Amino acid sequence: MQEERFSYLFKQYFSKQGGPAEIEELLRLIDSGDYDQQLKTIIDQHYEDFEPIKSPFSTEKENSILTAVLNSSAPAMELKTPGRSRLWTSISIAASLLMCLGIGVYFQQRNTYQNDQELAASLIVPGSNKARLVLGTGEVILLDTLKNGSQNFEGGVQITKTKDGQLIYTIKDSGNKNASLINTIETPRGGQYQVRLPDGTEVWLNAASKLKYSNDFKAKKREVTLSGEAYFEVAHLANRPFLVHTSNQVVEVLGTHFNVDAYPDEENQVTTLLEGQVKTSSKKQNVLLKPGEQAILDLQHDRLKKAEADLESVMAWKNGDFIFKDENLASVMKKVERWYDVDVVFQDVDPKAIKLGGWVSRSKNISGLIKIIEPITGLKIRIDGRRVTVMK
Repeated sequence: MQEERFSYLFKQYFSKQGGPAEIEELLRLIDSGDYDQQLKTIIDQHYEDFEPIKSPFSTEKENSILTAVLNSSAPAMELKTPGRSRLWTSISIAASLLMCLGIGVYFQQRNTYQNDQELAASLIVPGSNKARLVLGTGEVILLDTLKNGSQNFEGGVQITKTKDGQLIYTIKDSGNKNASLINTIETPRGGQYQVRLPDGTEVWLNAASKLKYSNDFKAKKREVTLSGEAYFEVAHLANRPFLVHTSNQVVEVLGTHFNVDAYPDEENQVTTLLEGQVKTSSKKQNVLLKPGEQAILDLQHDRLKKAEADLESVMAWKNGDFIFKDENLASVMKKVERWYDVDVVFQDVDPKAIKLGGWVSRSKNISGLIKIIEPITGLKIRIDGRRVTVMK
């Protein structure tokens, strides 16, 4: 036990963290002579641990540091045995030299680390307009590579891509045998897209989202199925309701503006109304929303509740921003994963227990977000390729 105490005291002195009482205790143990072998082993170990670290200084600089240390006045210490005094002086010099070199190495390594992290962050660019359309016939169309103008595809589908990248989807003949085919628009992680459906409804899809709909938009009900997040501006058609199906609920409207957040890896599905009126139904409940309200479906308990909405935060993604208001870190980093196409891991951090707020443009590289998250949370973020580690 005393040997462990001796090692601890030496470490405290070596790192300049020991208080006067600990230094005095260490001096007494050294003076006793009972720890000579352990002291030699510890000194050797410190040198062995230090040797592999490449000094940032030139040989000339190292020699000048050593000369300065040797010429500096050693702390006054009264030890009974001259031999012990010489030993302690050599320990002090060795510790001082290692501290000088160690600090230099630390700053060099820190600067190198920071430069590496800045480079890694600069390589992770924000998402962009990209998606693919899978027609009911099985044909796959990469929308971001589609040329501007109108093109005809199988199943009576005509796609027009505008100069600003919007996709206008038209069914030339929904009365044919392909009318019931299901089409799917998918945005990947790091992608978003805007599409106009055959009835004139405009849809903005957030990253990692999927929207399914049939060719037959002349039926009594206009129905789509959503996984992920989308903002809808529904064309008003009397007696032809527009239904959005998610995995656990149905949102029914006639003509209105609303946002549906229904990612499969979230605990809640949230429908937010900006204009008009919508009815949101789960298996057990239904809620009628007015503008500025949202329906929150707790998936674990299948519980639907109504609440006031923060429209600025809800619509931030569609307006090209990240806006966080007292949002937990787990939720924030899920958005980071989707938009920047990265994988986030937490190391010794409970992300649900940490709240933060801030604003940054979604057009910025990931470094813009890191500059917000690190100072607010006091955490560190390390980037290795497309792996983002959040740690203490």
